[in-house]
Amino acid sequence: MFIGNVGMFVKDLEGAKKFFTDYFDAKLVATYNEEENGYYSYIMQIGDGAKLEIMTKPDMVDVPQDPNRVGLAHINIKVDTVEKRDEIIAKLKQDGYKILYEPATTGGTECRAVTFEGIVLEINLAQ
Repeated sequence: MFIGNVGMFVKDLEGAKKFFTDYFDAKLVATYNEEENGYYSYIMQIGDGAKLEIMTKPDMVDVPQDPNRVGLAHINIKVDTVEKRDEIIAKLKQDGYKILYEPATTGGTECRAVTFEGIVLEINLAQ
C-alpha cells in the first residue's frame, strides 16, 4: 500500500499551482473539473512521491488556523541536496513566508514554514 495523493482546498487554484511549480518543480499530471458546481482540481506530481491534489470550489469556508492545530499538520517535501533546501528556505524568506524553524536554529536538517494560503510545509533532505 501507499499514499496516492494528499488533497487540499485553496482559494487561488492558479496561485497554488504556480507556488508548487516555482518552489518544487511540480508538474501538472491531471485535472478534474465539475463545471456545474464550480469544483476544479489540479493533480500535481513532485518528484517520485505521492501526488498533491489542489482543489477549489465556491462554497469553501476559510477560517484562520494555528500551525499547531488538530488535523493535518504539514506536508513534508524531500530535496536531494543541502543547497536545494537552503535555496528554497531563502526563497521562502524573500517571498515573505513565515519560517517556523530552520536547520540554522534547530541544528536539525529540516525547515518548517507557513506558506501559500497557510499551508504548512516541512522541507528536508532525502535519505
